[in-house]
Amino acid sequence: AVRQSPLGKGMVYPIEHKGVKLLSLGFVSSKSGVPGSGQDGGAAVLRGPMAGKVVTQLLKGTDWGQLDVLILDLPPGTGDVQLTLCQDIDLSGAVGVTTPSKLAIADARKGIQMFSELGVPTLAMVENMAYFECEGGGIHFPFGKGFEEFMDE
Repeated sequence: AVRQSPLGKGMVYPIEHKGVKLLSLGFVSSKSGVPGSGQDGGAAVLRGPMAGKVVTQLLKGTDWGQLDVLILDLPPGTGDVQLTLCQDIDLSGAVGVTTPSKLAIADARKGIQMFSELGVPTLAMVENMAYFECEGGGIHFPFGKGFEEFMDE
């Protein structure tokens, strides 16, 4: 459970497991008063500007302590969450994650362009869910093979 920090009203400690600190809107109780945190384990339903505010609150309202690296897992796209973070926080860089599908690659390109225009360098691109190996020994590429072309551009 999320615990209150002695640093001040509204400050919480992140959950820690094996030295890794993490926090998610999914960990916040619906009784906490955080808008959109969902009832009875349901979906957190938020409009863009509110989602940006909640992400900023979770980030700035958490007593992270000493950190070497902070990783934010953001939804895809170039929406309010990304814009709010770029405006409110000094980001060292972005790591893009995409599947090799053409639509996901197009989204990743737009994200890289947006971060670049906002002065946030892209540190790396990661291809996710590129293929799987089945028990019979075959290799399957469910989204095709588009990542190599993306990296060439």
